[in-house]
Amino acid sequence: MAEEIARYRYGVVVSHRDPDHLELRWLPATESMTDEDWMTGLMVLAAEAEALGTAAILVDAVEFRHDFGDRDASMAWRDQHVIPRYNRAGVKRFAFVMPPGFPGPTAEAGAEPRIDGPAAQFPTQWFADRANALAWLAS
Repeated sequence: MAEEIARYRYGVVVSHRDPDHLELRWLPATESMTDEDWMTGLMVLAAEAEALGTAAILVDAVEFRHDFGDRDASMAWRDQHVIPRYNRAGVKRFAFVMPPGFPGPTAEAGAEPRIDGPAAQFPTQWFADRANALAWLAS
């Protein structure tokens, strides 16, 4: 069972029961988003995670098209303002489903989960296949 619990122009937050997790599904409109719009999406997800006390988050980036203006500053902002909220929510696993052709390491290519950033207290893993991401979140 899935329930949409938040939406804004660039993404949708969905609460799932099997396995129990929150999902941020980025929309194709992300092609026109700014770094600040991206930050808004993360804050929407963080607020829902804190409200529900979720242990698992999935970010579906298959349709994500944003090209960061300042990636380093955006990631530093995320580490300072968003990751602590995920920690407070009780997140234990964080997964990304990436689009075809993603150049980074994925679980399917043998990559191991890692702590993503200095503030995170949970492992993050990148996947090429949604079913594999859901299985990992449920394990």
